[in-house]
Amino acid sequence: MSRLCQHLTSPVIVILGLLVLRGVSSAQVSCHPNIFGGQDCTSPEGRSSSTPNIFGGYDTTSPDGSHSSSHPNIFGGEDTTTPKGTIESRPNVFGGKDYRLPNGEQIESHLRRAGLQAARRPRRGVPSERPNIFGGEDCR
Repeated sequence: MSRLCQHLTSPVIVILGLLVLRGVSSAQVSCHPNIFGGQDCTSPEGRSSSTPNIFGGYDTTSPDGSHSSSHPNIFGGEDTTTPKGTIESRPNVFGGKDYRLPNGEQIESHLRRAGLQAARRPRRGVPSERPNIFGGEDCR
């Protein structure tokens, strides 16, 4: 996906969790494809793993053992159900996605060089991403 750190399915969860829900802004997340068609991501909090589900989305296990599930929505994005609520996404005019968090906060992403995306909360910093040797992306 070059979405936020490949298929941020849970990487959506991991990244948004790191950047927003937990307030961590300088942590590094490294992701690579797994043999199940999903991704394995490693962060300072631990490892998360995702696999495709029958709804066209991904089921993810986070470092704390919690589970989340995603599926496409009618806006061309995804709805990701987590223990803390649902994260909704939709494409935006910048080639990225807009995310609405369970608490109502919004995050915007836009395309950067090499097809990667950068996400930011309005009026806050933008993390950097780069491809890694495993076919995934490292986000800092």
